Amino acid sequence: MREKIAPLSRVLAAMGIVLVLAGWPGEADAEAITPDDVYRVTGKINGELALLHESNDSIPAVDTNAPDLASRRPRHVLQKAREVMLKVQLLRKINGLAESVLPPMPLREVQPADVKEMVELIRRDLVALRSIFGVTKAPISVPRPAGKTPTDVYGDLVRASAQLDGLGIPRIVPNDVYRVALTIIGDLDKVRSARGSPEPVPVQSGSKDKQPSDVYAKAFALLQALKTLASENPGFEIPGGVVLLNRRSGRIEPTHVMDLLNNILAELSAIKVKVEGRSFTAFAPPQAGKTPSHVYDAVSTALVLAGTLE
Repeated sequence: MREKIAPLSRVLAAMGIVLVLAGWPGEADAEAITPDDVYRVTGKINGELALLHESNDSIPAVDTNAPDLASRRPRHVLQKAREVMLKVQLLRKINGLAESVLPPMPLREVQPADVKEMVELIRRDLVALRSIFGVTKAPISVPRPAGKTPTDVYGDLVRASAQLDGLGIPRIVPNDVYRVALTIIGDLDKVRSARGSPEPVPVQSGSKDKQPSDVYAKAFALLQALKTLASENPGFEIPGGVVLLNRRSGRIEPTHVMDLLNNILAELSAIKVKVEGRSFTAFAPPQAGKTPSHVYDAVSTALVLAGTLE
């Protein structure tokens, strides 16, 4: 699925141009947004998805082997929201609706306000599907909660992602995972260039008969390498440090590898902001004809690139 053009406000902000308009949300407004505000919107998202399932006479997918959630920060939540947003765009596309814009990752540490912007877009795009699915019930009322954390919001988005999987969208395949792996390589190249290591490292090739479990293990090694990088090397520190996830057991599927790589991308985006801070993450274009072995090679390449940083 292709990325859309960034909203004008984000593009201008990246150029250092400030819009002064009546009612335009300012920095103070953004700082006032909390995980409680975001959780209220994700509650509405899950409510809309439940109504779609009810009208569609379908049931959400269930991940019976999911590990306990590790503590998440807003950057991880935003990346999960992007995943949900892309699934919503796919659902819209197969139902004859236009795909919507995805804002770029911020050129600073992600805040709850950034996540709220994304989840409001998700909610809006789901509401537009009501008529197609024949939903006539009013949206559910969701009161503002208290005491919620980014981890709570992340968990609500995991539930939304599973609900979307039960609405007939295609399953995650190696092509999708390879796209994220290439995006990770792109961000690593930017970090390396900013640190004076411009020599390219070609994408490795030649692996055979790799399974998603092999790719997952290699990706976990990459996450561990980034944690070491951010904790032991001055200039690579990020708020809260790189978070090691609770590792999955049992059968590993492409969607599980995708989830891990998206968390890695969230960490790497924060590192890139700290080290380079000038360019948006460039999401790789859609891929075709890829296998787990191709993804394994791409993640192996990312691990080599990470090892050249200091």
